[in-house]
Amino acid sequence: MSDWRQFDGRPAPDGEADLTLAHLTDLHGQLGPSHQVYYDNPHSRPDIEFDGDQTVRPVRGIATHVAKLSELQSGGDSDLLTLASGDTFHGTAETTYTNGQVMLDPLNEHVEPDVYVPGNWDFGHEAAADGSACELFDAIDAPVLACNLRNDDGELLYDGTICFERAGISVGVVGMTNVYIDQMAPAFHEGKYQFDKAPKLLDDAAKALRNKGADFVVAVTEIGLPWMVQAAKDFESIDLMLSAHTHEYTHDPIVIEQTGTVVVESGMGEALGRIDVRFDPEGAAFRHVLYCFVEGHEYTPDPDLETRETIKQVRAPFFGDDTVHERGDVTLDRPLDTVVGETDRPLSRQSFLESAWNTLFNDALREYFETDLAVAHGFRYGQAIPAGEITLGDLYTVFPMTAPVAIGDAWGQQLQTHMERYLFNNFTPHVYGQEDGRVRSYSSNVECVLDPTAKRGRRLVEMRVDGDPIEAGETYRVATFRRPGDPDRDLGGCGFPFRNVRVESGTIPVDIIEEYLAAHSPVEYDVMGLVETVGDGAQNTPADGPYPYIQPGVDYADGTEYIQTSMIPRRFDHAVTCRTEEHQFGTETRE
Repeated sequence: MSDWRQFDGRPAPDGEADLTLAHLTDLHGQLGPSHQVYYDNPHSRPDIEFDGDQTVRPVRGIATHVAKLSELQSGGDSDLLTLASGDTFHGTAETTYTNGQVMLDPLNEHVEPDVYVPGNWDFGHEAAADGSACELFDAIDAPVLACNLRNDDGELLYDGTICFERAGISVGVVGMTNVYIDQMAPAFHEGKYQFDKAPKLLDDAAKALRNKGADFVVAVTEIGLPWMVQAAKDFESIDLMLSAHTHEYTHDPIVIEQTGTVVVESGMGEALGRIDVRFDPEGAAFRHVLYCFVEGHEYTPDPDLETRETIKQVRAPFFGDDTVHERGDVTLDRPLDTVVGETDRPLSRQSFLESAWNTLFNDALREYFETDLAVAHGFRYGQAIPAGEITLGDLYTVFPMTAPVAIGDAWGQQLQTHMERYLFNNFTPHVYGQEDGRVRSYSSNVECVLDPTAKRGRRLVEMRVDGDPIEAGETYRVATFRRPGDPDRDLGGCGFPFRNVRVESGTIPVDIIEEYLAAHSPVEYDVMGLVETVGDGAQNTPADGPYPYIQPGVDYADGTEYIQTSMIPRRFDHAVTCRTEEHQFGTETRE
C-alpha cells in the first residue's frame, strides 16, 4: 500500500481505514488464467521484477479477484464497496457465442459488485440478432448506474446515482457510461440508445448527491483516463474518480491538488484497484495499491475454489470434442484449446502507435485477399500471448467478433483523409473530443510519419505503401472487415465509400489469422517502427518513458512532462442541455 495522503496530495498520518473501495474494470471476458504485458516506467510501474523495459507474465483470472475481495471483506475493520466498470461481457469466444451471458454467473454469484457501470463493448452484442445490452444489465444483481444512457425516445434507462451508508457517513456514487458509443458500429446503438456527452452531467450528478446529504462522492465511469483527469480539473464536486476504458494502470494515483480530486484507473482483466479511505476531522485521506495478479506475487492469493468451479462449468461447452456454437452465419466447432500456430516472440497490444498483434492481423488480411494493403482499428483489448503455441481461444481474445472480412478499392486521398480524421481523435488537445483509442493499424508494407502537435488536418506528414508515397489519385485495393450496421460501401470504419466492394460472409478475422499462422508459423512479430513521430513525438508504450501511460493526453504532471499534455486546456465551462435534476438523476440509498 502507498502512504496515506489527503485528497489534495498533502501527507496524512498513518491510521486504520474506515472504507475500502475495490475497483474492477475492463474484464473483457477473461475468466481464467492468461498473460499480460507490463512496462517498466520510472513514474508508474507494478511491483514485479523486470529483465528489460517490459515483461510478459502469467496472470490469474476472476477466481483470484474473488479471493482478494474476500480477503478485503474479512481481513480488516473497514467497510468494503466493490465498484465495477464495464466491458465485462465482451472479449473472448465464450462471450461472443453466448452474447455475454457466460459472465453472469461468475459476476453475480462470486464477484457480487455493489455497482455496475456499463462499458462501450458491453453494447457489442446488439449486433447479434438475439443480443441485448439491456438484457445483460438487467440480469446483474447490482444497481446499474448510467447518468447519460437513454433509449431512442430520450428516456433515462438507469439511475445515475446511488448512496451507501458506510463507516457512519453517506457515500455517494455516480456512474457514467462511455460517451463515444455512437461512434462505434451503428448496429451497437442506432435506433436503440442515446449517449449524453457533456462532462457537466457528471458534475451535476455529483452535486445532486451532495444536496441529498452525501459526505463523500465517487464517480465510476468507462470513458478513459484523459477524459477523467480533465473532469477532475474542471469540477470540484467529486472526491474520487474511478476511470476505465483506456486500460491504463495508475500504480500511482493522479492527484489534482487544485480541486482535491484523486483519479485512479485499474488496468484490465487481471488487475484490481484498492483505495482505502479514512475520514479524519481535518478531512478525508487515502492510500492505494493496484494489484496485478501475477503468478507467484506475494499479494496474489490462491483462487477461490467455488468461483473456479463455476468458471469451469460455464466454460466447459467450449472445450469438448462436440463443441458447436453459432452466431449468425458463423459456427465455432472446435475446442478453444486447439493449437493453431506458434510465435517466437510474445504478442501484445498494450501500445499506442503500433502493436505486433494488429500488424499481424493486417498482414494476414492482405495475404488472404492479395491486396495492396490492409487497414483496421487500433484495437487495444486482449491479453498478451507469450512465445510458444497459439490456441484458437487466444485468437478470440484479440478478435472476439463475427464481423465478416471484406475488400474494396479506395483512392489514395480517401485513405489519407480518413487517417487524418482518426489522428484528430488520437491527438486533439481538447481531451473531451478524443473519441478513439490507439492509432489506426495497417499491414507491414505501410509506413506513416505523424506530427502529433500539428494543427487539425496536418498531422499526417507522410504515408508510404511499399516504400512509395501514397498517391492521392491512385486506386488502392484494401483489405479490412465490415462493421455491423455500416453502409454497404463503408468498410473497416473508414468512413468513406469504397468501390468494387466484396464482403466474405461467414469468414471472420479469426479464420484469416488461423490460415496465416498455418502458413507462416512460427511467426516473429514485434514493433517494427512502422509509425514514426516527428520531434519529441509520442510514445508507443510507457517503457519509452518518461510518460507513464499509453494514451496521450493524461495530464499527470500539470503539463510539464509530455508534449501532448502541455497543450491540454486548464479549465473550461462545458455547456449541457438543460434538464431538471429530477429528470436527470434517480438516486437510491443502500445500507
